Amino acid sequence: MQESIRLKLSEEQQELLKKDPDYISDFIKMLVPVYADRIGYMLQAYHPRQKVSKVEIIPGTMQLNGINGVGLQLAYLLEEFSACSAVDTEDKEKMPVTVTVEDDGAALSLTGEYWPSLD
Repeated sequence: MQESIRLKLSEEQQELLKKDPDYISDFIKMLVPVYADRIGYMLQAYHPRQKVSKVEIIPGTMQLNGINGVGLQLAYLLEEFSACSAVDTEDKEKMPVTVTVEDDGAALSLTGEYWPSLD
C-alpha cells in the first residue's frame, strides 16, 4: 500500500511557484502546518488502529528531488485510547514523504512510503 493526498493550490500560490521554483521548500514548510489534519488522515491509513496527531516536518530532512519534487520526513504522534482495555498510549513515529508539484501546477501531491501488502 502507498497513500497520497492532493493539496490544491490557489492561483496566487501557483504563480509564486512558477516565478521561483526554488521557493517550493519554503512553501512546503508553510503548507504542512496548515494542512496537518489532512496529512494526518493520509498517515492514518498506515495506522488504522491509532489516531495520528501533531504532524510536522523533521528539521533538516528536506531535499530537492529534481525540478518539481521534494523529499522530507514527517514526524507525528500515534495515539491509542480504550477505556475498556485500559489502554492510553502515545508513540512517536516518522515517515519519508515525497512532495511533487503536479504537471499543471494546480496542486501538490504528497505520497507516503510504500508498505508491501502482507496478504
